[in-house]
Amino acid sequence: MLSIFQNNPDKLLSQATEMKDKGKFDKAIEKLKNAYIAIAKSKTIYPIGTFLRLPIYLQQANKNDEAWKEFNSLLLNGYANQIKDPDLIPMDHCAIYDKMRLFLQREKRFKKSIIFGIYSFISWGIGLYYQNRKDELKIYISNENMDKQISKLLKKAKIIDKKDEIINIIYTHINLLPKIDFKQLGNEISLIITD
Repeated sequence: MLSIFQNNPDKLLSQATEMKDKGKFDKAIEKLKNAYIAIAKSKTIYPIGTFLRLPIYLQQANKNDEAWKEFNSLLLNGYANQIKDPDLIPMDHCAIYDKMRLFLQREKRFKKSIIFGIYSFISWGIGLYYQNRKDELKIYISNENMDKQISKLLKKAKIIDKKDEIINIIYTHINLLPKIDFKQLGNEISLIITD
């Protein structure tokens, strides 16, 4: 009976939270990893947020390189029992990129965080496109919404004057939906925010 509870993902996730709240990050990380193993052995589907806890805990434990590797692993490999539906994966990527943005903002790397904020924004748009949610997509990529979303990112980095230039680049790439070259987009944004 005891081993059932030791391998219960919900119990392990709860214990990870308790450890984190006590500042015991190494124990919290261990509990999370054990929870992920237990999840992989089950058929239960957990949301992306469950798996984004690990890189956040790693950052809190000052293990930034490991945290960044976890983010990239989630982007490249997904997570245990992930629904591999191409209509839904961009929504997961949106959440991952957003946490990468927050990670960089906590590190005071505001300019670099802009790129991941834009990746998050674009990923959601790709998801709307694949899900054939045309009306929502039209509103989402409207001038008004684009201005609002990008302004928030640029204010943090104190480079609001670059807004029009960045929005023009984003629209160039959005016109290629769903075939967005994230690396190319990131390179183009980098050239603007670092000059």
